[in-house]
Amino acid sequence: MKAVIIAAGCGSRLQLQHGGIPKTLLGIGNRRVIDIILDGVVKSGIRDVVVVTGYKAVTLENYLKTNAPDTLNIEISRNSSWELSNGVSVLCAEKNIHPGDDFILLMSDHIFEPEMLKLTIETAIEPNQALLALDFKLDSIPDLDDGMKIKCDRIESGGFEITGLDKSYKDYQAVDCGMFKFNYSFFSLLRSCIEQGKDSLSDACNSLAGNQKMIGVDIGDRRWIDLDTPEMFSFTELIKSITGQSSKP
Repeated sequence: MKAVIIAAGCGSRLQLQHGGIPKTLLGIGNRRVIDIILDGVVKSGIRDVVVVTGYKAVTLENYLKTNAPDTLNIEISRNSSWELSNGVSVLCAEKNIHPGDDFILLMSDHIFEPEMLKLTIETAIEPNQALLALDFKLDSIPDLDDGMKIKCDRIESGGFEITGLDKSYKDYQAVDCGMFKFNYSFFSLLRSCIEQGKDSLSDACNSLAGNQKMIGVDIGDRRWIDLDTPEMFSFTELIKSITGQSSKP
């Protein structure tokens, strides 16, 4: 199974902090955000990674050539339309995934405990179905207002059927952790949504939810954080608990 990391965006909310480099190259202690993500991938047992680059692509690609773990096989897929929504970046990885295969999708600004990724990998999905890691610990999410809210119902398997994703929900049960498991068939749906002008990942996921094909897994006590604003880097204890090191640059 491959992991796809979308790292094409410019990180506009972090521009004052990243100074023009890809946001996944921001430092946390003596490492970069991407180092922590790749370390989690290695510890989960995945060995093949696709990184979708775009903004300052050469800078990130050169970093990966010299700094990625030796145990990983990293493929690059460059998104020339990186200014568009994240669904376009996901579609760029289609050529790197074998038809019929499942793959994991990760965000380039989310760090997480490896056990969370292992849980996502081990949770089975059916053909044409998709899985999203869900956090029900709403009181402990650092930037709840900006989080993607999830409406869902518990199902007989013990997991959850997702009925909708939207940041504006007032009545919801969980928050999207930015960690997905898809089948290759998802690319066809994504392409169809993009052709209709719905080019975000959440658009395609809502289409699946409308057909009862979007499920969720509860991450329980596992921890993660979305480092998409300068304020998120101030959650030093949470970051340290995830990475095992100081969050100071």
